[in-house]
Amino acid sequence: MFNIKIIVQYDGTDFCGWQIQPNLRTIQGEIYKAVQKIYSKKITIYGCGRTDAGVHALGQVANFRIPKMLVPIEKVHVALNSCLPKDIRIISAEIMPENFNARASANFREYLYIVYNGDISFPFYERYAWFYRKNIINEKLINKYAKYLIGEHNFTSFCSTEDENDSKFRYIERVFAIRKKDNIYFIIRGNAFLHNMVRIIVGTLVEGQRKNKPLNFIEEIIKEEDRTKALVTAPAHGLYFRKAFFY
Repeated sequence: MFNIKIIVQYDGTDFCGWQIQPNLRTIQGEIYKAVQKIYSKKITIYGCGRTDAGVHALGQVANFRIPKMLVPIEKVHVALNSCLPKDIRIISAEIMPENFNARASANFREYLYIVYNGDISFPFYERYAWFYRKNIINEKLINKYAKYLIGEHNFTSFCSTEDENDSKFRYIERVFAIRKKDNIYFIIRGNAFLHNMVRIIVGTLVEGQRKNKPLNFIEEIIKEEDRTKALVTAPAHGLYFRKAFFY
């Protein structure tokens, strides 16, 4: 068997998320159909991050196993792209060891969130950034708040009540915000994430600075272990799966 790792980019606007669902358009489902067209085999696609409806990806990682190489590995991405819709693209493909699994082998996942903090809601940003004009965002204050997220914590307060993970403990390696003109870019890297966790973190940081919350308010929210204590959930369309790290 050949274990193929692929890097995937997609515009998540018109998808019902990553994971295959009956009678719904999903990224995993479209890739599955493309692989089947080429190899005529039932395969399993493993994804590093199960992005929700409307969430995008710049460097999603996935893998699948095939019995033989019908296409040279350097042409696999070209072959798959010829079978995929225009809002999904395979950027690269490579053969990995048999034990590689895009989900289980990843040490860290990194997400990007974009907030557009300008005066006019341009059409482009309606699909790819959160248009926020309640105040001029203070990214320096946000970065002071964000320090309290670093490390391992119980993130019950920062996940959807629909999250089905038994453990709510996750490790955050880095989280920060930078401004480039009217855009605020959030980078969040962790070992894994709960349902809606990144979006709730971003929404809480943004609303926290608007309300001028005390510096330790994130720490207090974490201690409560109660979703109602965190603030808003940022919209899906500003979120991107940026990359995965394998050590």
